[in-house]
Amino acid sequence: MPSPSPTLPPNLLPNLLIVLDDRELTDGELLSLVGCRHYGDIIVRRQPLADHFRAALPAWARHALVHLRDDGDLPALRARLEASDDECAVCVIAGRAGFPDPDRLAMLVERLPYAEEDFTDRPYKPLLLFLRHAHQLLEYWPAFAAGPVHGWEQGWRDAQRVQSLQPLDISTMRGFLSLTTGATAARHFNQVDIDTYFYTKSSTDQAKMKAEYLFHSLVPEEMRPWLIQPFGYEEGNGRASYRMMRYYLADVALQWVHDAFDAESFQAFVERLLFFIASRPRQPCSAAESAQAARSLFVDKVEQRARQFLAMPEGRRIDALAAAGTPELALERQLERYLRLYRKHERQFQCDHMAIGHGDPCFSNVLYDQQRYLMKLIDPKGALSAGELWTHPMYDLCKISHSVLGDYDFINNSQYRVGFTDDNALRLHLNLGGQTALKPLFTRHLRTQGYDPRIVRLGEASLFLSMLPLHIDVPNKVLAFLLKAHAILNEVEHDD
Repeated sequence: MPSPSPTLPPNLLPNLLIVLDDRELTDGELLSLVGCRHYGDIIVRRQPLADHFRAALPAWARHALVHLRDDGDLPALRARLEASDDECAVCVIAGRAGFPDPDRLAMLVERLPYAEEDFTDRPYKPLLLFLRHAHQLLEYWPAFAAGPVHGWEQGWRDAQRVQSLQPLDISTMRGFLSLTTGATAARHFNQVDIDTYFYTKSSTDQAKMKAEYLFHSLVPEEMRPWLIQPFGYEEGNGRASYRMMRYYLADVALQWVHDAFDAESFQAFVERLLFFIASRPRQPCSAAESAQAARSLFVDKVEQRARQFLAMPEGRRIDALAAAGTPELALERQLERYLRLYRKHERQFQCDHMAIGHGDPCFSNVLYDQQRYLMKLIDPKGALSAGELWTHPMYDLCKISHSVLGDYDFINNSQYRVGFTDDNALRLHLNLGGQTALKPLFTRHLRTQGYDPRIVRLGEASLFLSMLPLHIDVPNKVLAFLLKAHAILNEVEHDD
């Protein structure tokens, strides 16, 4: 095939159809990761895979895209095929086809208008089929209407094999995890690079990178089986990095957002995660020491982050926008309200011990295999010395709660919408499924371990407020955090 053309003559546009055949639903082992849904609806890096596919296409090719979601879309496709001329080509791509390198997909599509022969990615059960004459698909229409081409018994041995692109079959656990492991979107100041064997994290925050790297060697050995060991720490050019073995495990955020847990599997997961929390090494402390640790995490940090956020021009703009719609959402008003509630319940943050904390066990930092009960935690807050390992025991629980009860992962994965009520107040809409029915299970476990869920939620509200400057690159997400913090404070006050 010739080199890709930067522009395509308009007269070529009608002569190609790109069919994303997304009629198939997930099944088998994938149900434990993403539930039952169309492959194109799977969320990876904040977007459905179908949207990633469309975004990878050259701009001109998006006009040629036909997205089949069910059999009801077939008549429209057949009509387009029947109306096409003899020079029209068609490229059928399975919804289960995964493309780790979108640039390679774009390069292939650029060449399609100039292809002179039929080709596939494999001779049997292809995930990608190019037919130089689109009318050929009409010849296969009864079989195509019955199911996607990768389900046919027919072979395509006479077709050429494309060499530049080998899509993954994400209906298999191996293919799916190859595409999605490590797919949680990194914050704007971090960078993540992934290859077949290793996961490399780097950042301009060199002190944080070193603290994360040293954490594994500083924690007591009984905690290490829960963690992935880092290695290869390096500094240079204003950045620091370390490496880890790549584990082909899906993070819990992906599973939670896709409604992949039922009561039984979520019970097993929560038991293991809270067993990790309960079994962390402890050291005795006085009530005054625990109060100071709590104040540092749940008051001082929130106030410092609020100042940081309001010092940013974009932060002030978002805050003004929120306050214009709903005055109670203004950060200073929410902070004042939160601090009043904290002072009222401050004694309940006191305890008789400190614990070694992970620091950020939100669901995107927990890798978990439902079938094998295998759990690994990644991206700890870190420590530069043994003394820095110790923290208030409730902080990690609040981090977990803001994933379970606070819907943090739905917001972080763009599964929300900020809109308005009938009286023009801002409102947060979340794409929740069966998670609502599972939340009380987590609350019961909190009570069993001796924690007051109301106090955990109050600490959780502080997390949403303190995260604002860290997510300033996505303004709509910041609005969602303000709305969620407001809702949690309403709940705490109502329970009072």
